[in-house]
Amino acid sequence: MLRAIAERCTQVLIDHRTISSEMRNIYIYGFELFWSTTFCIISILALGAIFGYLSMAVMFLLFFIPVRFPAGGYHAKSYGRCFILTNSVAIACVAVSRLLWSIENAEWIMWILLLLSLVYIWINSPVQSAGHPLRPERISKNRIYAHVLLGIELVILLLFRSIDNSCVIYTGIVASWAVAIMIALAKKGG
Repeated sequence: MLRAIAERCTQVLIDHRTISSEMRNIYIYGFELFWSTTFCIISILALGAIFGYLSMAVMFLLFFIPVRFPAGGYHAKSYGRCFILTNSVAIACVAVSRLLWSIENAEWIMWILLLLSLVYIWINSPVQSAGHPLRPERISKNRIYAHVLLGIELVILLLFRSIDNSCVIYTGIVASWAVAIMIALAKKGG
């Protein structure tokens, strides 16, 4: 289904002479990524709205996806598996953050683990996918993007923490752990 949607979107661009037919495969791939990501985001937000954790779902998306794109990490073998995996990671991050929120004195451990995760991501990003190797200039740009985003995320978490301590903040922290885990899995050949 995703392939068919991507092919149709690409064909519209070709028919309107926006792109040449030689660019067809590149645009199909780009549309597959776009629609896969869009459907995944919509699903995570819908689950959050239905099950009463919408603010946590938004926090997960804000702290998982932006860093994951330039930093890389584990890639599922198909778009369907990616959809299931990303939704599962989102649900797990919300569940873990809720669990940790209920444990007294867990906050310091969380912040220490966050700092360790950020350092791990900083050192190890970007991770290259075997199926999609990056040019040296893209590796350099992705590393810079990942580093900037990590700094922004840390500042946002610290600002949120100074205003209010809530389970939503914990979701951002746990999402950062998830990015580090995805990078570690990719480095081990997963």
